[in-house]
Amino acid sequence: MECHGWTLLFHEGVVEQLRKLHAAAQRAERNDPRGFAGNANVKLFRALSQLIMDGVPSDPARDEFRQGNTLGPAYRHWRRAKIGRRFRLFFRYDSKAKVIVYAWVNDEQIGRAHV
Repeated sequence: MECHGWTLLFHEGVVEQLRKLHAAAQRAERNDPRGFAGNANVKLFRALSQLIMDGVPSDPARDEFRQGNTLGPAYRHWRRAKIGRRFRLFFRYDSKAKVIVYAWVNDEQIGRAHV
């Protein structure tokens, strides 16, 4: 898949998380066709989709995606996009190959403090 001139690749862990979140968002829409947009799963799925397809590929080198030494100096090459206060989308990119690899999204079981 390509967006903004970048090839987007997905680790199976991210794919599985997105599948589960999409299923939860669809359930919310079936259960509440008028008010589903306010459901937390729907909001998270939309925010992730926007980040994956537009936010990150528009400029993966943005300073706001840098982690510094949060995970230690050996992992400074990893980037993270914040989704609200609780969720993070972790990725790497190669500017020469124009490739972004999405590796992980923390979830409610693995909160921000554990990542």
